[in-house]
Amino acid sequence: MITLIIKKVSYISFIIVRDIVNYNAVKLRRIIMKTLLVDLENGYKSIGGKDTIEEKFGLPLLNFNDFTSFRNFIGQLWSRKKVERQIKVGGVSVPQSSWEITAKEGVEIDCLVIDTGSEMAKKYARELKGKAEQLQLKQWGKLKETLDNFFSFTNAIPASLVVNCHSKMQEDNENGVIRVMPYIEGSTKVDVGKWFDFVFYTKVRKAKDGTRKYMWVTARDEHFCHAKDRTQLLEAEIPQDYSIVFDAVKKRGWESAKVLVIGEPGSGKTLSLRTLTKVNKEA
Repeated sequence: MITLIIKKVSYISFIIVRDIVNYNAVKLRRIIMKTLLVDLENGYKSIGGKDTIEEKFGLPLLNFNDFTSFRNFIGQLWSRKKVERQIKVGGVSVPQSSWEITAKEGVEIDCLVIDTGSEMAKKYARELKGKAEQLQLKQWGKLKETLDNFFSFTNAIPASLVVNCHSKMQEDNENGVIRVMPYIEGSTKVDVGKWFDFVFYTKVRKAKDGTRKYMWVTARDEHFCHAKDRTQLLEAEIPQDYSIVFDAVKKRGWESAKVLVIGEPGSGKTLSLRTLTKVNKEA
């Protein structure tokens, strides 16, 4: 009789523990950001296999062979509508119009990652060029206009955005400095930072023991000319960890953040995406 009671108690305890574990697992899945990684360079392997990425990010890994297909896909996720409002300034009613972007029914994406913006721009340049040897002047203008429209749209989506971008050195002979620019086809690279809340440059430090420390430069200087932090809460250099960034976002009360990361291949741009799994949706 006693043995039977012990067995029943053990079984009930097992059921309770199992249910608690399942409940916590479901709860954990709810609070982790659902991140959609669009890998345009097939560089995802540094953060795991496709199944691992889908398990950790909550969404499958995607790839597109051309820019137009990718842009059309973005249009299937979010839609834009014009909103008219009347704003009171003292006793004066001022009409204001703006474009509002909302997620389409069934779309649950907390963060969109484009890896890389450099390759995205190259894909579109190839589309425009076709079989010609180089772009014509009018096509360079089309490239700039289209990329600006794309970044303007993604800047307004109701989700966070991370765009990785390769870097390119550019000599400023007038001021005698070498600037690190985002490697983007056309003149978009000059002012692309305006569409982002954060612009980070990658830096790799080598310790005395031979280990490497991956850092982000967050503060602008004459060399890292696009770097910025709109929260004004981050140190001039921080570890490549998105949980630090989104903690600052949470402190400022923002619902989302747009991040541009500029750096050479192998400097941590893709690898750092692993830390997005540390970010709580509520951040």
